Amino acid sequence: MSTWVLEDPQILQLDDINCYSVDIWRVIAPANSTAPRLSQGHPVTPKTMNSTHLYPYTHLVVRRSERTLDFRFACRAFVAAALVAVVVMFGLPQQVSAKPMPQGQERVIAQSAQEAVAIFDSLTELSAADQNDVFSAYVANIAAQAANFLGVDVRLMQQSWLRADMSHKLALINGLTQLGVPYKNNAAIENVAFDCSGLVAFAWGKVGVGMTHGSSAQFASATRVKVEDAQPGDLIWRPGHIAMYLGVQSAVLQTPYSGRSVELQMMNERITSWVKYANPLI
Repeated sequence: MSTWVLEDPQILQLDDINCYSVDIWRVIAPANSTAPRLSQGHPVTPKTMNSTHLYPYTHLVVRRSERTLDFRFACRAFVAAALVAVVVMFGLPQQVSAKPMPQGQERVIAQSAQEAVAIFDSLTELSAADQNDVFSAYVANIAAQAANFLGVDVRLMQQSWLRADMSHKLALINGLTQLGVPYKNNAAIENVAFDCSGLVAFAWGKVGVGMTHGSSAQFASATRVKVEDAQPGDLIWRPGHIAMYLGVQSAVLQTPYSGRSVELQMMNERITSWVKYANPLI
């Protein structure tokens, strides 16, 4: 027997079919369901299809076991055809693609980064290995938030962040604490204002790497690396602008120009094709 599931009338539930029964197919449409209706709005009257309508009686003499086997096979074929019809009518589930989160999510990421920095600062009595284990759990969570915000692969970003050395992790997480802070030319004031090189100097300064102000000077003080060797937190430079790499191609932490703020962003393909990467630690 097949029935419409009450919770979702578009789902057809197939129960065991008793091939010895005269009725082999019945659709029960509850009065309050959205099952097919006549033009007057009344539910379709349940129909019963007699087996003799599908398989005309034959006068050939066959053994009951053979007739039963053939009939069961026919029943299964009929059910398979019904399933195909349901799929055609209602369609297959569509693949879900990642979608960027609302802009307000940047504030949530900044708060998560601030909590991670506070936790790391409280781990002074633990060994370096234990510090890394505890901090990495926070890093993985923030990486997932950033990936969802940008609409990129979560696992890929998490793996990239977790492979980075501790200094790169800390520099990046410290930079993320400033998400939403407004742009101001020549500024590098925590929780107040930054320009592009001011943000980079702030983030890397938190891990003991001193940098002068100015994007070209910062890039010149670091060691250029290929994109495949770049770590999250490394510098991404082009004439007149510098940002921090997020470990996934085209993804950056930056503060671009007046009227904008510290933000997560995906570079367009044209810019991605000619930016240069540099590691401040080597």
